[in-house]
Amino acid sequence: MYNYLFIVIIMKWLLSIFILSLSLIAISQQKPQFSQYMLNKYQDNPAYGGMERSLSVFASYRDQYSNFSGNPKTIYLGADMPFYLWNGAVGFSLYNQKAGVFNNTNLKFSYNYVMGTSVGFLSFGGRVGMDVLSIDGNGIITPDGNYEGTITHNDPTLDIGNLTGLGLSWEIGTYFYGNKIEVGLVLSELPSHSYKVNKGDYNKSFSGSFFTLYKYDYSDELRLMPSIMIKADQAVLQTDLSILAKLRDNLTFGLSLRGYSATSFDAVAAIIGTNLGKKYNIYYSYDFGLSKLQSLHQGSHEIMLNYNLQKLIGIGLPPKIIYNPRDL
Repeated sequence: MYNYLFIVIIMKWLLSIFILSLSLIAISQQKPQFSQYMLNKYQDNPAYGGMERSLSVFASYRDQYSNFSGNPKTIYLGADMPFYLWNGAVGFSLYNQKAGVFNNTNLKFSYNYVMGTSVGFLSFGGRVGMDVLSIDGNGIITPDGNYEGTITHNDPTLDIGNLTGLGLSWEIGTYFYGNKIEVGLVLSELPSHSYKVNKGDYNKSFSGSFFTLYKYDYSDELRLMPSIMIKADQAVLQTDLSILAKLRDNLTFGLSLRGYSATSFDAVAAIIGTNLGKKYNIYYSYDFGLSKLQSLHQGSHEIMLNYNLQKLIGIGLPPKIIYNPRDL
C-alpha cells in the first residue's frame, strides 16, 4: 500500500512541476522529433542514464515527411552507462538535423545521480554541451531580395554563403524507474538564452516534456507497455500516445499516435523491432500522416539500432569487507 502511495505522490509531483513550468516557457521550435521515444528514453531525458545497468548505445536515423522539399532529416548517436563511483551514470548524445536552410549539430555530455527507494530508482540529472547552427545563406529568400542572376538579399543581417553560430545548450531532468511504472520530466534551455549567428541572434527558448509508461505482464511471454509523452512550449502543447507489446523478449511491435494538439493530429506510427543476437536490437517505424501535409509527403521513416553490453561495468568499488569475530 505504501509503495503504491509513494509512486502516486512522485507522479503528481513531477506532473505538477511540468504544468507550472508551462507559464514560463517561451516560444521556440521543439527538439528533433522521434517516433521511437519510448524505446530510447535517454535521448530525451538525461536522468534515465544507467537505468539499463550496462553500457547502452543507440543510433537513429529519421527521414521526416519523406520527399517533401527541405524536409527534416536527423541523425542521432547516444550512449550511457552506470558510474557507481559517482553514485549514478554518465553519457553523451550527439545529433545532427537538417531542415530547409538550417543545419543544426548538438553535442552534450550528461551525469545523473541515482538513489534507490523501496519501490524503484529515483534519478536527477543534467546534460550540457555545444550547439552549432549553420544557415545556407544562398537558400534564403527575402521580400526585398533580388535573385535574378547575382543573389542580393537587401538585408544587412544576411550574407551570401554559410552563416554559422556556436553556443551553449543544456537541460535538466528527473526520472523514476519502478517495476511497473516509469515517470520522467525534462526542462530544456532553462533559462532561455541566445547566441550570435553572423550579425543576428539565435534564440534558444525554454521547453519541456513529461513522460510516463506502464508495464503490464499479460502472460509469461507477452508484456504490454502503454505510454504518454507530453511536449510543450508557449506556442504548442502536443501529446503522443503509444502502446508497445514485447513477445518472448524478442519481437517488439506497436502503434503510436503522434502530435495530438488542440487543432490537429500529426501522424500514426507503426513500430516493429527484434533482437539481433544477445546484444543488439533493431527497430523500424513508419509514420502515416494525418495532418494537412499528408498530401505533400510520403510519410516518415525512422530506423534505430541499439547495442547493450549486457555486463555490469563502471563499478570501481572495493569489495565488501566481512569481519571475522574469531580474530578479535
